[in-house]
Amino acid sequence: MEKTEYRAVIKYLHLKGMAPSEIHEDMLRSLTDNAPSYATVKRWVNEFQHGRESVEDDPRPGRPPTATIGDNVDLALGMIMQDRRISCHQIAERLGISAERADNSVTKELGFSKVSARWVPRLLTPEHKCILFTSNLELFETNEENFIACFITIDESWVHHYQPETKEQSKQWKHTSSPTPKKARVIPSAGKDMASGFF
Repeated sequence: MEKTEYRAVIKYLHLKGMAPSEIHEDMLRSLTDNAPSYATVKRWVNEFQHGRESVEDDPRPGRPPTATIGDNVDLALGMIMQDRRISCHQIAERLGISAERADNSVTKELGFSKVSARWVPRLLTPEHKCILFTSNLELFETNEENFIACFITIDESWVHHYQPETKEQSKQWKHTSSPTPKKARVIPSAGKDMASGFF
């Protein structure tokens, strides 16, 4: 029997005018080991004497554990779509939830897994290219007519560099249906930039 069914029986027998001890004895005869304790019967008889009608549990304060889970999952998905390298700790911090809840949302509910890059990616993303083009265009547009005339001399030099990411730093979220991330294999001395000095 469910506890609400026990309570309904207690309420019925109480309304018939039986005392708590009589109700408990009657339930013991009928239900044997499954009968509620005398303390439970007495407590519920007392509740019904004071005007309680419902046999259901009272609502408990606080939000249910599943509240806003859907919202958090949607927000986590948005964060991952913006930055595939975001960590669960960063997601948890931004959403104000535990890291365990964030990890559960990302891995179990969204189906993402964190994968490491085999090689250090050195390809410019479309966003990086757009930022470079925009900043260069702004420099040119500020003084379009005299842009070249402003320079007395120009010096150019190749600057070699190599700053590999660790395997941990290159990890990114990948959904099971996502294509493999595009990688560029880098040899240690391959990084170089053209530095132009205008005087």
